[in-house]
Amino acid sequence: MFRSVFHKILAVFLVVLLLCFSIAAVFFNFAINKYVVEQRTQVLNVYGQKILSALDIVLKNRLDPMSSFIFQNLLEGFANNTSSLIWIADDRGYLFAYSSIPGEFANKLNMVRGIYQLPEQKQYAVSESDGVETEIGTFYGLFEDTGMKWLTVKIPFYFPDIRVDGRELRGNVLMHTPIPEIQKTGYTIFSLLIPAIFISLIISYILVYFLSKRIINPLKQMTDVAREISSGKWSTRIHLNGNDEIKVLADTFNQMLDNLENLEKMRRDFIANVSHELRTPMTSINGFIEGILDGTIPEDKQKYYLSIVKDEVKRLYRLVSDLLDIARMEAGEIKLNPAVFDVCEVIRLSVIQLQQFIESKNINFRASFEQEVMYVYADRDAIQRVLINLIHNAIKFTQENGNISVSVRNVKNKVEISVSDDGQGIPPEDIPFVFDRFHKADKSRSKDKTSVGLGLYIVKNLLNAHKENITVESELGKGTTFTFWLPAA
Repeated sequence: MFRSVFHKILAVFLVVLLLCFSIAAVFFNFAINKYVVEQRTQVLNVYGQKILSALDIVLKNRLDPMSSFIFQNLLEGFANNTSSLIWIADDRGYLFAYSSIPGEFANKLNMVRGIYQLPEQKQYAVSESDGVETEIGTFYGLFEDTGMKWLTVKIPFYFPDIRVDGRELRGNVLMHTPIPEIQKTGYTIFSLLIPAIFISLIISYILVYFLSKRIINPLKQMTDVAREISSGKWSTRIHLNGNDEIKVLADTFNQMLDNLENLEKMRRDFIANVSHELRTPMTSINGFIEGILDGTIPEDKQKYYLSIVKDEVKRLYRLVSDLLDIARMEAGEIKLNPAVFDVCEVIRLSVIQLQQFIESKNINFRASFEQEVMYVYADRDAIQRVLINLIHNAIKFTQENGNISVSVRNVKNKVEISVSDDGQGIPPEDIPFVFDRFHKADKSRSKDKTSVGLGLYIVKNLLNAHKENITVESELGKGTTFTFWLPAA
């Protein structure tokens, strides 16, 4: 039953609601009982003060038997109105007036000269102050056999003008009422609240149900979308309204799908590009070797075609090497060894390595160094590879008799290196993708037959490893400039 997230959330909410209502009911019941006890205490106190006023009148007219009769009826009436027992005891515990004494209590009282006497001094001790005392319990064991707690209100009195047995009359008005009788009022109030609590539970259940649905439905959509994505439907997305956390989650999920779709497209393009780059030289190699073996290619031309095979093998070697280097870069296996070196010297060495290509196209190469020696802090081999890739890239896209320049200058705490050419330039729509794997502005690959489109991608990764950036500026028909920065040493 509770296997789905919806049912789990619903069950947790209901348990929490029931627990909260139960705790609230306990505290509410406690508060009601406390309130009712306080109210009953006040009521008994009011009646007790009336009894004292009547007692004062009776004592002043104690020789009038009618006064005693009226006072007795008054006690019984007050006792009936307050559902209590009213006893008036002097400071020795003698009950000289009372509303009634049930038999079960009479057996626990002392009988002295035909007058009931309280057995415990604590029961009749008169307070030195005029304050009203209350006691909840069994009145020091007197009501223990009833099996319930009683509320006793003790109101002290003192009549100095009246003497009994040569002593001033002092004592207490004792008013006893059983707690269950008081709690009946609390139960009545609480019973009136039960329908409200029940209605609140129903409303809470409905609200929790829809809230749970509101939370679960996007999760279900995500599950459905994930299933469709796994089946190859990359265009599926989640559509939600609002601006809460669930909407943010859905937008993030959609963004993740966009990234995954781009990754899938890059994966397919990567496979297609690698397949093309491998198939082209392999086809040439296979064709030329078969031509040599079956005699199609005459012996006097075999050396020429074998040189082509050699170039294609070198191209394959470069491709495989670049792919392995990229794999190591993306796996974080290539560790840089930064050191201080002269970047101008590295540029000179890079140009020497590419001098054959420069001369083959009669390119005018110019180097502009702000200083003859400019030190940087970086990995020398990695930066040399960056420079070779950038200069070689400029050579490929520069026409014969064209111009290539490399400039180095200080910019704040950095050394800025720029490689520029006056070649054909890069179309604006291709500039954001020039550092992608296998990207070529010449989609037909008719102009750049030797490149595999990994050089700039490797450049970008090597500079990222140095936590440095590279930018490109290009204009069709005017040329391209690549600029990167290294920390000055």
